[in-house]
Amino acid sequence: MINSPPSSSGLRRAFRVRHTEEAIKPAFTREEILASRLRLSKVLPYQRSSPAFPSNLALAICSGLLLVFAFPDWGLWSLAWVGAAPLIMAVARDQRFFTSLALGTVTGTVFYIGTSHWIGYSIHNYGAVSIPLTELIILLFGILLGLFTGLFAACLAICIKNFGGGAIIAAPLLWVGSEWSRLAVTGIGWNSIGYSQAFQPLLIQIARAGGVYIVSALVVYASAALVFALVYLERTRGIVVLTSAGLLALTTLIYGRAAIRREPAKGMVRVAAVQPNFPIQAEWDNPAFVDEMTDRQISLSERAIKSAAEESKGQRGVDLVIWPESPIDYTYDRDNALKSKLAEFVKRNNVSLLMSTWWPAPNEGLFNSALLIGASGAPINRYDKIALMPFGEYVPARNFIPFADRIPALVADTAAGSNSTLFEVAGARLGLNICFETTRPNLARRLRLEGASALVQSSNEAWFGPTAIARQMLAHSVFRAVENNAELIRVTNSGDSARIDRYGRVSDVCPSFQAVARVWNVQGAGDPTDSGPTFYTTHGDLFAVSCTALGLLFVFASLIKDRVKRNKQLDD
Repeated sequence: MINSPPSSSGLRRAFRVRHTEEAIKPAFTREEILASRLRLSKVLPYQRSSPAFPSNLALAICSGLLLVFAFPDWGLWSLAWVGAAPLIMAVARDQRFFTSLALGTVTGTVFYIGTSHWIGYSIHNYGAVSIPLTELIILLFGILLGLFTGLFAACLAICIKNFGGGAIIAAPLLWVGSEWSRLAVTGIGWNSIGYSQAFQPLLIQIARAGGVYIVSALVVYASAALVFALVYLERTRGIVVLTSAGLLALTTLIYGRAAIRREPAKGMVRVAAVQPNFPIQAEWDNPAFVDEMTDRQISLSERAIKSAAEESKGQRGVDLVIWPESPIDYTYDRDNALKSKLAEFVKRNNVSLLMSTWWPAPNEGLFNSALLIGASGAPINRYDKIALMPFGEYVPARNFIPFADRIPALVADTAAGSNSTLFEVAGARLGLNICFETTRPNLARRLRLEGASALVQSSNEAWFGPTAIARQMLAHSVFRAVENNAELIRVTNSGDSARIDRYGRVSDVCPSFQAVARVWNVQGAGDPTDSGPTFYTTHGDLFAVSCTALGLLFVFASLIKDRVKRNKQLDD
């Protein structure tokens, strides 16, 4: 027979068990404890009244769904502030390690499948993978990333079990630790909870100090404070903690307002960003079709150059044209006809061109590269993509995945570059991230430390169709701009190309799946309004590492306390 969940007052009494004068009968006798090595979670008396698992499972699923709706394309960002609360409540009610691990994994799996289901579009449509197998891959992907949310929940359960309801406040530390660990272990930092706030400039200026992780901590603290207040509803401390969450949010807003009070830089360099909207499935092995698509990019570029000249009455044109990562397999170093065509284009318009191309790696394979061609028609500099997209550009642990070579989309591996590059154009020093790299905060940070005056993201999300990926990728780019106090130009094949100022304000977003071009002013080196690198740029993930360390200390202290308590019980 399944016990019904206790009332809220019963839950509060369970947390106040150590603070009441009423004697409590132990759940297990001394003989029972000696007879078996019971799990950590079963020696505390209030475990007898733990709610049934189905109700906690429903809470875990609810958390996952709330967080899904907080992200693009839904964009109900305010839901993120309460999104973790149902999971935290479920963990507080259960407090068993493995059950909490399962509950957290469910929340994470629901969240990652819900926000990243777009990966199936590419796998199925371009990878020749059946729908059932595609859904299985998505499920496994969700479980893999969801395990880190599960570890958060399991660690929180240990803390609450041994320190009582007050340990709920450790949730932000443990959550940030799980997000940072996920990136460190898997290389995937996609959709940390802080990214849900990307389009609220006042709330994200604190990222200058702690990156996206400090925003995640603030958002999860709000959920933890809400649960804490429900547990201690009849006590002053519950109200105090809930009030502290409100004050932190208010302080964040005030700081954000102060940080963006100044006018943004006007920009010293004029950049034409081309969004060609090339189809993924086309005759890319037909040289005539490739020439036609190249001519489309040139035409869009020259229209933008002409428009900029007319706008400035001929006094100022365009300094740099940027073509995005695209499905065209340019191999610039081997294609003399392409070299001639592009040299003619840049000379005719007196501009530099930053374009995507494949480049032979020293040993074997190809780099996914970006090449800068000067106004003279000669190549100036090249960047080889460092952080490759798992299962898109390489297969992690390929030797342990026997079916990998049977899936067309997973046959080839791209070579990874090793050095960052700054492209110097007309007084600007531009640091480039290619596609997935914008999800790796350390790469943009390194570019800013090396002297980048502005950042560029070149991307091709057309592989994933009309899904939420473009808006989600834009959210990641917003944080890279704020974290490093640098403007960012996002140039894509199919959308959403946009200009992002140093405060994360997005402007002039190009419509998705339309061929367009825009001209934007970009900050140059030595801009007098540039206040330089931020605390985050200088110190990196110090906040995230500190949260992880403090969270682990909390867990270890909980384990030690439990061990001491168990030994004392055995001695008695």
